[in-house]
Amino acid sequence: MSEITEENVEQNQNPKPNLQSDKMRNTSIGKLLLTMSLPAIISMLVQSMYNIVDSLFLTGITYQPVGYAGTAIGQDSFNAVSIVMPMTMIVVAIGIGIGVGANAYIARKLGESNRKHADKAAKTAIVMAIVSWIVIAALAFVISKPFMKAFVNEGNASDQQYVIEQGALYLEIYMLGSIGVIMDITCARMLQATGNMKIPMITQLVGAVTNIVLDAAFIVGCKWGVLGAILATVIGQWAAATIDIVAFFAKKQDVSISLKGFRPQTKYFLRIFKIGLPAFVMNAMNSVVTIILNVILSSYPNGITVLSAYFKVQSFVFMPVFGLMQGAMPILSYNYGANEKKRFNDTFKLGLYIALGVMVVGTLLFQLLPNQLMSIFESHALANGQTQQELDEANRILVEEGAYAFRAISIAFVPAAFSILIINMLQSINCPVSSLLMSLSRQLIFLIPSAILFNYLWQQQGIWFCYPFAEVLSLLVYMPFAVHDYRKQFRYKAKQYADGTVRNAS
Repeated sequence: MSEITEENVEQNQNPKPNLQSDKMRNTSIGKLLLTMSLPAIISMLVQSMYNIVDSLFLTGITYQPVGYAGTAIGQDSFNAVSIVMPMTMIVVAIGIGIGVGANAYIARKLGESNRKHADKAAKTAIVMAIVSWIVIAALAFVISKPFMKAFVNEGNASDQQYVIEQGALYLEIYMLGSIGVIMDITCARMLQATGNMKIPMITQLVGAVTNIVLDAAFIVGCKWGVLGAILATVIGQWAAATIDIVAFFAKKQDVSISLKGFRPQTKYFLRIFKIGLPAFVMNAMNSVVTIILNVILSSYPNGITVLSAYFKVQSFVFMPVFGLMQGAMPILSYNYGANEKKRFNDTFKLGLYIALGVMVVGTLLFQLLPNQLMSIFESHALANGQTQQELDEANRILVEEGAYAFRAISIAFVPAAFSILIINMLQSINCPVSSLLMSLSRQLIFLIPSAILFNYLWQQQGIWFCYPFAEVLSLLVYMPFAVHDYRKQFRYKAKQYADGTVRNAS
């Protein structure tokens, strides 16, 4: 149960100013959730489109980089970026952890009319983002090449050397330039906490469009290959972060990120860390699970390629749901802080209905059109000594294996909608431990052992069923605990208002 502390008691003594976050108390839930979520959904769909376009640029490479004698350059470039993807996911997870922690805390404090603590939390989040980047940048040259060598057998073959060298280069530059993605995510989530969804949408659009345009210029025009892909990615992230930061200073927001005269306090670090930890774990676990699955799948010729292709295509299904959660999280947190239980419940129910609708459509697409989806990742270049007929046969096998995987994994989509909503709900009512345990269960504790077992029993075809198995089992186990936490936290919040610990500002 949340404890009563000085920050619960302390309230602003001045009359409550008109804040844009007030709309989360007064606007109808349907309209509010639409206006809060739609910009995030649009921006995340654009980001998903970039992931596919980026893959098309890489797999479509046919020119030969200097010093590389192989001819399967497109597939090797895609594999190099696919292998480092889990490490880039960890960097993104750090930004999401800070952003979600700040988002939920700021929204809750604004709901309690405690703007002072909301403001300090925003400044603390910026400090956390900067410190995180410094640590990540310092590790860039230490872990990049060893990480690649762990997944590629280093030998004399030029394609193996190419994958190792280009993957390491991609990861080094990504980590060194990661201040852009961490700051973008952190600032965007804080703007969303105040009800400002327009600026985060614009930043995502600008970042993604910049990325796509520069991909074409660097990969196709300049023929820089993997180097061009990572430069386009980092520059796009910097562009997005710049707009976020300018938005805070160009127009007065409900919270400030100016560090002038600011002295960090441990309690705000701990609050943000505590709330954001489940979000970090949920996203970092994707990385850890991908690494482990890559190890298992490395014994199959197309295993890693199929898994990477799945992640890129499934983003079109999951990103709208995550965008919906970006809009729902501040509404849930604000109305929990304001003790508006009915508005909280209405937001959760509407969010669940929408998420289920998206997941049902996604399931149908993956069940009915898996071959078409997988064919996006076919190779377009002949390997050394390979005939066109052999390439066509290799592509046929790749599409066949990918289609089977898509159908198997998509069984998990509908139960995943419930899990994602519940995890975000638990974060919004200050139950990070429960949220963390559920995240760990569906993404690690249940998933990895089942993957190992299914691989032992049914080889590659069995591995893909670990996803629906883990989703259903975690939902069955944690649903009763989620209901218990929800009831307990709202009893606690009602007591705070009854005791006068928190002032009702409605």
